[in-house]
Amino acid sequence: MKQGALGWGWIWALWACTSGAGLLAQHPDEMAVVTFNIRYDEPGDPLTWEQRKDKVVGSVGYFDILGFQEALSHQVDDLAAGLPEHDHYGVGRDDGKSGGEHCPIFWRRSRFDLLHSETKWLSTEPDVPGSVGLDAALPRIATIVSLYDRKTGKVIRVVNTHFSHVSDQAREFAARMLALQFTMSSADIDLLLGDLNAEPGSPPLEVLTGCGLKDAHDAASKRCRKNIGTYTGFATGGLRGAPRIDHILFRGGSVPWFCTEEQIVGSYYISDHLPVYIALIP
Repeated sequence: MKQGALGWGWIWALWACTSGAGLLAQHPDEMAVVTFNIRYDEPGDPLTWEQRKDKVVGSVGYFDILGFQEALSHQVDDLAAGLPEHDHYGVGRDDGKSGGEHCPIFWRRSRFDLLHSETKWLSTEPDVPGSVGLDAALPRIATIVSLYDRKTGKVIRVVNTHFSHVSDQAREFAARMLALQFTMSSADIDLLLGDLNAEPGSPPLEVLTGCGLKDAHDAASKRCRKNIGTYTGFATGGLRGAPRIDHILFRGGSVPWFCTEEQIVGSYYISDHLPVYIALIP
């Protein structure tokens, strides 16, 4: 079996082994959720997108809800081609169509029905494509979908985003915008996926957890590793001291498992960020 196919089954095998008698069976309603900054297609990177795209897709194909960041239009096409069992939604941040980076959300077609989808720009003009937020250098977006879970009869609201990389003020402004979104949510389950460019305890995370969201890392019953950073760079030595800036926050349900995973091609990670995985019981 190729490395990328081990995925969730490997995680559950590890959990069973570390739990003693392996009594922690998977809950029948459980869903697997991932957030992954896949790195935009930069030809000068140590691994090009062409060299790593199959591994990226293979590492997440077994998930039920997936949020990606930094995907250019052709990368979204590659993800969609490699995830034929999933539907998806997302637009480019530059023009609300195909221009610039996307934050697409994918969901398993056999389990979820799409109820609503929209994109908000993290600015004072959230419905204006390409608008730039307070003190941000570039447009930033939040992709939002509401899904009906046919398995449980619950509504899952998913927000996927990528905060500013240059400004504390921009990140806190974006967090306050999204906190308002979650405050108004009537969904059974709320999920925030994303590269927030902010570590635990920082003002943006405090704002988001202050509106009732929980950090899945802290709430999880089990973790494959604790306090492991997610922004590593491509070189495999980058894990040591790496900041934990990629997050899954949630409200409603419970999280039995949290993990970050290292997928490697040659001597490089398949992105400059590690994917963050959780199991969620609605």
